[in-house]
Amino acid sequence: MTRWLWLPILLVLSGCSITMPSSPLPIRASTPADAVALPPEIVSEKQSVVRFSGLAPACFKWIEGTGFVYAPQRVVTAAHVVAGVTRSFSVTTDDGEAYPARVVAFDPDVDVAILYVPDLPAPPLHIADAPPGDAHLLGYSKGTEREVVRPIKIERYIEGESFDIYEKRKVTRSILELSGANMSPGLSGGPLIVPGGTVTGMFFAMATDAPNRGYALAAEEFLPITNGANDATRPISTQQCDK
Repeated sequence: MTRWLWLPILLVLSGCSITMPSSPLPIRASTPADAVALPPEIVSEKQSVVRFSGLAPACFKWIEGTGFVYAPQRVVTAAHVVAGVTRSFSVTTDDGEAYPARVVAFDPDVDVAILYVPDLPAPPLHIADAPPGDAHLLGYSKGTEREVVRPIKIERYIEGESFDIYEKRKVTRSILELSGANMSPGLSGGPLIVPGGTVTGMFFAMATDAPNRGYALAAEEFLPITNGANDATRPISTQQCDK
């Protein structure tokens, strides 16, 4: 595995946090022109990818992002996307149904959060490591209500040193370096799905100097957190906003 010193100035965490000037209403955007239809081999996974929204009152932001179901009634996403939200908010499935949710695990070092969604009927996706190669990134770009898919190439595994989501301490994580279609804000927390339907990574950042290059947490990074939260139901603090 390549050892790589992360340069924070080149990256931006790819959540969709919208600063609100007057009222906490989400900003909607049209579906990106480069979005493509879901390939037939991953159509069944579409129902397990959700969008969520919630208010971060301390910094007056309306938070929107992507997550995916990994266990019954459990959704995993990026911690920087839900940082600072109130304890209760909602997730919405591809068919437009909304379900109350709450954060039950929050790790600002790895950048992973777990949501408990008691009434969510969507089936879990399987998570496992996979070698570099072709994949698809599913998610809701820039708060759109329509799920999109981006063809992605997993170029290599990197052991990267970077800061936590608050830029206070250095952490080392296993990262997937990606290339492919434009990776825009709002897709943080979206799954990287390889042929056969397995999730092998979770998108969390893009390069500011190259819109076609991004980064995902490798499955080995967030599996310990997802496994440890399978039975969690008690809401916890999402601390402060990341920006």
